[in-house]
Amino acid sequence: MRQTHTPPAKAPALEVSTTLVVRRGVAFLERHPGVASLLLVLPGTIWMMLFVGIPLASIVLFSFWRSGFAGLVPDYNVENYAALLGGRTFWRITFWTYEVVIIALAGVIVLAYPAAYAIWRVVRDDRWKTAVLLLCVVPFWTSYLTRTITWLPMFGREGVVNRVLLALGVIGEPLEILLYTPYSMMWGLWSLYIVFMIGPLYHSMTKIDEDVMSAAAMLGATPLRTFFHVVLPLTRPGLMAGSLFVMVLGLGEFFTERVIGGAQNPMLAGLILRQIDIFQWASASAIAVTLTVLTLVTVSAMLRLFDLRKV
Repeated sequence: MRQTHTPPAKAPALEVSTTLVVRRGVAFLERHPGVASLLLVLPGTIWMMLFVGIPLASIVLFSFWRSGFAGLVPDYNVENYAALLGGRTFWRITFWTYEVVIIALAGVIVLAYPAAYAIWRVVRDDRWKTAVLLLCVVPFWTSYLTRTITWLPMFGREGVVNRVLLALGVIGEPLEILLYTPYSMMWGLWSLYIVFMIGPLYHSMTKIDEDVMSAAAMLGATPLRTFFHVVLPLTRPGLMAGSLFVMVLGLGEFFTERVIGGAQNPMLAGLILRQIDIFQWASASAIAVTLTVLTLVTVSAMLRLFDLRKV
């Protein structure tokens, strides 16, 4: 019988060639660590440039244009900033925004410290600690809009809370303070932001040496004194990290102020939305740029107080 000649397989030669290229590439990167570092940060840098840098640059550009009847008009000027910074309304809203954020931050700190301390010291079983921390995070698996809108059926005039209090005879008429007031807005901000403080604080507390706590107890320090003189100073990294989260999120807040606060006292982000509602795109861009600058200045000032690398 006639035998057919089968050519040798090229797969082994291809595998050897690929392996050789990979080895040479690895050797090159080992000799040039700077190139390796550049390749590692390149994908993230490109992503940030495309989806953060370009939109931000566009907003800066639009802030120097003029709002027309059919949209933006590329008429370069500084009238948007002159009208914005020269008006008393902008500065009044700016001071109100910082007042809201500072009060929200103070309330979150007061509420988060006992919660994080209880998880750290009171709950002994690690599985229960994980479960409690998970319960704190579970609400954030839902949309921010959903969690905010939930306040309407809960705390409205005909909401669940008022119905229960009326049924129990605690109140004679529905409470108006639970919704569409600055107080209700603040309660909403506390409930939405507290998890951003509990996590960093608990992480800092777990780093405290148990011998330090035992030494404080042996020297006669009460639990309250131990908290203020031992726990509080040693958890400053977590406090700073949580404060940064709350500060940045608070300065960009607009939905809670509109839905829970009743849109009676707009913050800076809410002012942007109101300008968009009346098609003042250029003015909204100018406010957005100013808010971004204020946020960067605030964060830079906070980072000067503490090195975030210690977290």
